[in-house]
Amino acid sequence: MQRRIIILTARREAPLLQQFLLEQNPFLTVAVAHNLSSLTTAVNRFDGNVRIISFLAGTIIPPSLLSRLRITPYNIHPGSPEYPGSHPESFAIWEDAETFGVTAHEMAARVDAGPIVAVCRFPAPPNSERMELADLTYAHAVNVFSLVGAFCADTDASMPHMEQEQWAPRKRTNKQFQALCQMPANATPDEAARLWRACGDDFVGQAAAQALLKTASLSGRV
Repeated sequence: MQRRIIILTARREAPLLQQFLLEQNPFLTVAVAHNLSSLTTAVNRFDGNVRIISFLAGTIIPPSLLSRLRITPYNIHPGSPEYPGSHPESFAIWEDAETFGVTAHEMAARVDAGPIVAVCRFPAPPNSERMELADLTYAHAVNVFSLVGAFCADTDASMPHMEQEQWAPRKRTNKQFQALCQMPANATPDEAARLWRACGDDFVGQAAAQALLKTASLSGRV
């Protein structure tokens, strides 16, 4: 039976990821999906006899669709196991994390809860901004895809679990991210600067932070 893979990712990444898989195995059938609708159509087309590899996609796949898959699906998550859930780069910056990373895991009914099959950690640059850390993460995510993709192109078997790697119990949500981006009235200059770096354009208190940082700079506190 011919091996089939669906790549769930943004339009920009799709051609290169598809090309990589076909270089590993030219006899693969590789489909591409960019959202839940196109993914559902592709799964129906193959009657569930297909593997999904999600690459940095924000699409949440419902349990009803996952249950139809006959081959273990994988998600490549922007964040090490310490940062499951939404906006991992922002929370890592806010917490002054010294390391960050990328995690590949089996998809499960609960988001970022499936067994981990690959982890790539790297030093988080001091005082990094949200987009800077996201760009660095992207480069490492490509490497993780090459590992997962090469395995999946060769077999329909499941990747071995990394039993030593476990998800942190605290899973961040989009609601928590929105709350993070609200600068508290009693924020210190250091907190304002970190929130600015962590939240980027989503930071609600930019004007107030600028005034606070300017005042702190004039007083020699930063």
